[in-house]
Amino acid sequence: MLKGKKGLYILLPLVVFIWGAIIFQITDAFTDDDPEIANIGPIAFSKIESKERDRFSISDVTRDPFLGTAYKPKKEPVKKVVKVKKTVINWPSIRYKGVVTGGNGATAIYLVEINGTDQLMKRKDVISEVKLTKGNSSWVQLQYKGKIKRFEILK
Repeated sequence: MLKGKKGLYILLPLVVFIWGAIIFQITDAFTDDDPEIANIGPIAFSKIESKERDRFSISDVTRDPFLGTAYKPKKEPVKKVVKVKKTVINWPSIRYKGVVTGGNGATAIYLVEINGTDQLMKRKDVISEVKLTKGNSSWVQLQYKGKIKRFEILK
């Protein structure tokens, strides 16, 4: 590069010129002297005419135009319809009579009448395929053969 004072004589005016141009651009941007726009008369627009679009349809291709081979149509797989038979579950005669002890906690004991006999049940107890899953003082939720049902307290 340039050594000594020769570089200083060339680079210093160049730096001053660049910074001067930058400062001039900034001050010119914030001045209030905006150029005035000449009055232009009303502008007339011409109407754009649209062309009618060509309509076409695509037909099935039976031959490959480049190889000259015939296409084999893909066979759609036949979906088998599986009918699910809903099994009707006959629930035993169940009536919820209330909480014996424990309130709403995990140690609560509930009085439930199943098929005419009173049963004392805790959560997760199973009596005659009836499982007590949840409960509080106003209702219990029982499970029988995979189905869940809620029983309200007798009034």
